[in-house]
Parts: sequence; structure tokens; C-alpha cells
Amino acid sequence: MKKLMILGSLILSVFLVACKGGNDTLPIKFFESTFQQNTEDWTGDAALFKNGQQDTIAFSIKQGKIPGATDSTSRGLGVSGKNTGDSLFLFIKKKITGLDPALTYKVAYEINIGTSYPDTVGSAGRLIFIKAGASPNEPVKELANNYYNVSIEKGSLSKSGTEMFYLGTAGNGLDSVAYRSIVRTNANLAVEVKPNAAGEIWLCVGAETSYKGLIQLYYDRIYTAVGEKPVE
Repeated sequence: MKKLMILGSLILSVFLVACKGGNDTLPIKFFESTFQQNTEDWTGDAALFKNGQQDTIAFSIKQGKIPGATDSTSRGLGVSGKNTGDSLFLFIKKKITGLDPALTYKVAYEINIGTSYPDTVGSAGRLIFIKAGASPNEPVKELANNYYNVSIEKGSLSKSGTEMFYLGTAGNGLDSVAYRSIVRTNANLAVEVKPNAAGEIWLCVGAETSYKGLIQLYYDRIYTAVGEKPVE
């Protein structure tokens, strides 16, 4: 039932209820990643740091057990890195194929994240910003002027960009350190993306932070809805 409610909100977000010519419903594709067996083709990287800091940041992405999960068999996608500068962006990505290059698509997410960061003023939980979006080009870190930025337009900290929207912080909703599953979504405002010539887009989910220290999040489930934008 919970899954159906989640998918229902995403359906509304990407205008499944809209019609072509007033009659035909628009097609929509759903993608669900639960990471119970492997990474399900999600890969990742880090950006927003000076060249030479790679070893200090120690970016890691791996499938494994979620700390604090009540179900001992529950697995997720763990992403971590240490911020020693002004900011750090930890992102994961996955390619989607089979779309029409002539169309524009709307992309909405419902993301379950395992986090231990307190949700109090000035805490790490309030300084880790969750973002999600899509791009026709693979999101990669780019080196310029001895600094690694990222190719996708993500905005800055709690500000949305043109290709990634801010979904909320990584705070656990508590005033203490404890692992808890939180939900972040952009179901009320989908990201628009036009596929590349091969009919591909790249899904991208990330955490940008100004908190100095170890950042460690566990993606439990990522639901994604990709639907055609209605022609006006």
C-alpha cells in the first residue's frame, strides 16, 4: 500500500493524468532501486574540492547493510566522503535509455535515506542538502584551475539548479544521533530534461554539504518516475 501511495504521488507529479489531444494518457516509466543484491548500475563520485585532496576525502560507494535497520537483511547503497574544505558534493548517477530525443520529460523522485545526523540548528543534519535531478549528459567531476567542480547544474547548497532540485536536508528528525530512515521527494515539482540524440538521460542524486567532517548516507530505495511533458 505504501509503495502504491508513493508511486501515485509521482504519477501526479509527472502529469500522467494529463492527456494528449484531450483523450490519450501520456506514457510514463517507473524505475525502482532497492539495492538488496548490488548497486543496480548506480555509480558515483565526489566534487567541489581542490586537486590533491582525493585521498583525504576518501570517497566510497558500496552496497551493504544499513546501520540501525530493524530488518537485519535490509541492504542499501552507502555513500561517504570527508569534507575538509568549504563544501563537498557526493553524487550517484544512473543512465536511462529508450527515450524519444524529440520530447521533453519530467522526472520525479521519492528517495528513502538512512541518516544518523541530528536535525537541530547548526548540526550536520541541517548542513547536508539532498538534491536530485536529471541531465542528457553524464554528470562527472571536472578539473579546472586546480579545482574539481561537477558538470551537472545542481545549484549551490540549499539552492536548486536547472538540472537538480533541492529536496531537503539529511536531518533525521531527532535532536540526537540515531539512524533513521527519512524520505525526500520532488513529487510536487518535477525536473524537466530533454534526452540526448541517443534517447538517453542520466538520473542523479546527491548530497552537498558545508559541514566539515565525515558524511555518510545510506540510500535505501530510490523510486523514479519519468514521463513525457504534455504538449501545450
